[in-house]
Amino acid sequence: MSTVATSSDWSQFQSDWEHTALTQDPAVKDNPETAWSVTTSMYEENGINAPPIIADDLVYIYTTNGSIWAFDKNNGDLVWRNKTTGGTALQSSTPAYGNGKIFVASNSGDLFAFDGLTGEKLWNEHVTDSNFECPITYFDHMIYIGDGLKGGVATKYYYCYDENGQQLWKYANERSAGFLWNGACVIEDFIVYPTHEGKLVSLDKENGGLVDEIDLSSEVLDFAKDDPGMFRSSVTYNDGFVYTTSERGQSLGYVWKIGYDNGKFINDGWSTQNGFSTSTPAIHDGKIYVGQGEHGYTGNLTCLDDSTGNILWSYFVDAGVKSSPAIAVEGEMTYIYFTGAKSNGSLYCLKEDGSLAWEYNPPDDGYILQGAAISDGKIYFGTDSGYLYCIQESIPKEWEQFHKDAQNTGYSPSDAPNTNNILWASGDIGAVKGSSPVIADAKVYVNCGDYVKSLDQYTGEFLTNHSRGSTKYNSIASPAYHNGSVWCGLPDSVNSGTTVADGKLFEGEWDGHYYCFDEVTGEELWNFSANGNVQATPAYEEGRVYFTSWEYGQTYAGSVYCVDSNTGNLIWNQSEIVYNCCGSPTIYGNIVYVTTYNFYGEGEIYALNKNNGSILWKRSIHRTDSTPTVAYGNVYVSGGIYGYTDLQTYCFDATTGDLKWNTTPGDGIGGWLCSVAVADEKVFVGTALETEDDYTGLNGTCALDAFTGELIWNSKYGGSSPAVSDGMVFTIADGRVYAFGDVLARDESTNEESPGFGSFVAASGLLISAIYMMRRKRKD
Repeated sequence: MSTVATSSDWSQFQSDWEHTALTQDPAVKDNPETAWSVTTSMYEENGINAPPIIADDLVYIYTTNGSIWAFDKNNGDLVWRNKTTGGTALQSSTPAYGNGKIFVASNSGDLFAFDGLTGEKLWNEHVTDSNFECPITYFDHMIYIGDGLKGGVATKYYYCYDENGQQLWKYANERSAGFLWNGACVIEDFIVYPTHEGKLVSLDKENGGLVDEIDLSSEVLDFAKDDPGMFRSSVTYNDGFVYTTSERGQSLGYVWKIGYDNGKFINDGWSTQNGFSTSTPAIHDGKIYVGQGEHGYTGNLTCLDDSTGNILWSYFVDAGVKSSPAIAVEGEMTYIYFTGAKSNGSLYCLKEDGSLAWEYNPPDDGYILQGAAISDGKIYFGTDSGYLYCIQESIPKEWEQFHKDAQNTGYSPSDAPNTNNILWASGDIGAVKGSSPVIADAKVYVNCGDYVKSLDQYTGEFLTNHSRGSTKYNSIASPAYHNGSVWCGLPDSVNSGTTVADGKLFEGEWDGHYYCFDEVTGEELWNFSANGNVQATPAYEEGRVYFTSWEYGQTYAGSVYCVDSNTGNLIWNQSEIVYNCCGSPTIYGNIVYVTTYNFYGEGEIYALNKNNGSILWKRSIHRTDSTPTVAYGNVYVSGGIYGYTDLQTYCFDATTGDLKWNTTPGDGIGGWLCSVAVADEKVFVGTALETEDDYTGLNGTCALDAFTGELIWNSKYGGSSPAVSDGMVFTIADGRVYAFGDVLARDESTNEESPGFGSFVAASGLLISAIYMMRRKRKD
């Protein structure tokens, strides 16, 4: 097993040493919910006034009593806590993470380094009799920070220390009040920071030598101001320019853009009056996003044209926006996150056009000073009441179609069983092994060949038959449910189930065609011809649908397609995949994941750019049709075919493809037809616990720790691709459906697991279904 740092780190103020504040991780777009929250208020005066830092799957916060905390970013569990000499006062300095260490600057003028994983204090140095109030910047084993405002106007220093606590240099800023939130930006061989008095300073980052300095009231700049204001924000760098903001009371303040080349400031750029601002600008796609407004006043999140400085729009809020915005870019959509500076304030999300996507008001009434950090599709922020919040997109707990949802993510926010207790088992209803059940409206829907059968979710009682009709090659397609209706593939489908999204049905047929139907009328809207055969369940997101196909015996056998969901027009095709793309794609963030089946050797898992299909990375795995699952910043997949290869389950970093763990080959966990399910920090997957000569090789179910791969529990029952809903795990084997849950049925004579095999009445046509199978109309 290998351990690697997550690629979704937000390792210092505004994410990195250039303060880009930008992530390609999935966005929280529509319906925010609390994934978890924790409180540090068990210690007096222990609020949070600096934004979180995220690295190595931990989220770090620095609290007002001088404590540094590390929580598991996935569930909020406290991993460690340690103390600096900060005392009980406002801690304004944002820590920074680098090379396995978390660096902290306290208001006592001390620097600390702690082991990032254990919290052990590695060193501390008393640096100044002033204090620290600006973010630490970390780059290439060095940390940069400046004196705070304590002591008033004097000679204030900017310091460089190595990560072992040795001072490398300090630069004297004469007649300066100091640095409040004036963090340094690393640009090639230099660092740049603003002074409180309205200057920009450029130093050699190795030796601290002055390279250039410019006064923003100087006539050297065509856009200088007689009174540029006080500077209490950090510097951002983007494409040959530095950006910052200033204030002189609520009514006066500027956004600045200044040319910068090889350590020198250039008379190029602009300044725009935007009112009071301590917000560090964030730049993306020709636009600048910045907060405006002081504590005790109303404010705005402002968007400016990067070329001209013209204000494009301002979004009004009833609190000053002192925080620096954070940006998530997913596909072609941009989302801007910021907080309002007031007690009982909110976290906001705006779309690129300035419209409100959502507002999240946390349940405590604490003051929110700083902004948020983003990692793996979740947003983290704190309040001065001592609460840390993790916000995610609201995820329905039902499992309504193959692999959970239209993106085939395979992840459920539901709780899940910690033991192999069997809540119930159906009779032999002819459930097709290799297919996966779906759960909706308190029912379990199962592909049983000529019928889709529905069972009571909590008892396993048979409810209804839904006629399906004969299908090609004993199709293992999984059902799909939406709004009272259920579907289960076309007559000539093999593995391809139905995907329901945006009022449409997407399905594939073995002969190489994918179809789109109107969900209500069944009318065919378009069809798409792929190369070779198709047996994948489509994946859908944001007006695009993704398919796979394969051609037996071809050198480049696999293809992945991205198609406009409204017209069926091809957007891109990735046809340079060597082996067969028989499985279904998974969409997460800006990546499409697919697997390959090689008839003569190892297969692969691919990560493709969602926007153009380019290959981001690929890794060798056992041959598989398994659909990848994405959760916790990882991608999970199983592979191998019984009797030919080992069976294994793998966990890769979802962004980099680095292997985090895999199961031991001899344990027989996973298989080519098993798409794993992930919930409650567990991976649920089929196993080959007993010798079996059928083509699936799966005869059992197990739960693995999602972060280590260690076995939590196993059972000799079930095996097909699991589904998770409402604290239960559902899977198929031997024509039966098994539900693992909190109640254990035991045979009193043997005290062993005993699934309650009840009598099952095949009541085809005798019970009236509350849902119906839609007959689809084909266009002539």
